[in-house]
Order: sequence, then structure tokens, then C-alpha cells
Amino acid sequence: MVISAPSGGGKSAVRCGLLKLDKRFAFSVTCTTRPKRPGEKEGRDYYFVSSREFERLRISGRLLEWARVHGNLYGTPVKSVRDLLEKGRIPVMTIDVKGARSVKRIFPGAVSIFLLPPDLKTLVRRLKKRGEAPENIALRLATARKEIKVAYCYDYLVINDRLNKAVKEVAAIAALEVLKVRRNLEKVSAFGRQLAKKISLKL
Repeated sequence: MVISAPSGGGKSAVRCGLLKLDKRFAFSVTCTTRPKRPGEKEGRDYYFVSSREFERLRISGRLLEWARVHGNLYGTPVKSVRDLLEKGRIPVMTIDVKGARSVKRIFPGAVSIFLLPPDLKTLVRRLKKRGEAPENIALRLATARKEIKVAYCYDYLVINDRLNKAVKEVAAIAALEVLKVRRNLEKVSAFGRQLAKKISLKL
């Protein structure tokens, strides 16, 4: 599951809500060159790496996607996603629109969700509350304008006006996707084989 949003859209808060709501969801930790913010922990929120280490990961092909955002580098280790999938978990990736396109190319079955705040006033208030400098807010709003233009490429849109409501809506999307026939072809085939065997034995 890929979740994108403008800075201040609440993708990290929604991700945390999902992890608390259902154990099937698991955070696919990304790496970044940006400084650690107060309260963030290594390996829980991000893998904080140097620019040199990030470049080494990128060149070696160990990043599923990567992008430069507001002067910092972000990337998702391929291994972190595959490990979760092999365990039957639902990896939740909170990444920008460029990264979302990269993930879709490698994992076509990924579900993409675009989060939007209810209005511009709310977005600015959230950025100020986060401690962003005025010049950074202006930069993030300019980036948001570009990101919103490609929101139509996503599978779903969720308005994050109330966090609990947004988390439940994203969880509902996951519940529907899990039930799609194309994600359960092996189960359908197995049942068909059992049915054919039962019929042939009676004949």
C-alpha cells in the first residue's frame, strides 16, 4: 500500500494509525539523508544515512525507489518490502508521487492512496505546528501544487479531515483489495481442482 500526500497531509499519522488498528499492516521503513526530528527513532521512523551511504545503496540497486525532496534524499530498501510480503503482511509505504510511480512499475499490484487535508488553511496550520520555517512552508506549498496535479493517477483519494476517520477509510480500502479475485487466484484454482477431483471420483 502506497500512501502519498503533500507535506502536512498527515501520511505519517495515518500510517501509525493503521499499524495500531490492524497487525496485518507493517511499516516499510525508508532511508533518508535529512536530519532526525525530535521524537524520531532510527529504524522505526527512518534509517538515517549519509549522502555517501545513500548513493552506495542506490548504485547497488538496493533501493526500490528514491527521490530528492526539499533538498534531502529518500529511498525505500527493496529488502524491507519483500521481507514483509513474504510474511503475509501489508507493507505501508509513505512516499512522494515520484516514488509511488516507481513502486507501481515494480509492483503493479500495489494500491495507491492520495491523502489530502480538507483545505489549504488546515495544511498551512499543520506545517506551522510542525515547526517549519516560513521559507520552508512556501517551498512545501509549491511542491504540493505540483503533487496534486498527479493525484488522478492514484487508485483512491482520502480526505484527512479527522485522523480516525481517514485511518478507517484507508483500512477499508485494504479490506476490499484483499478480497479481489485477482489477488486470490490460487485459492480459486485450488478449490476448482478439489471440485474436479470430487466429481471425477463419483463418476
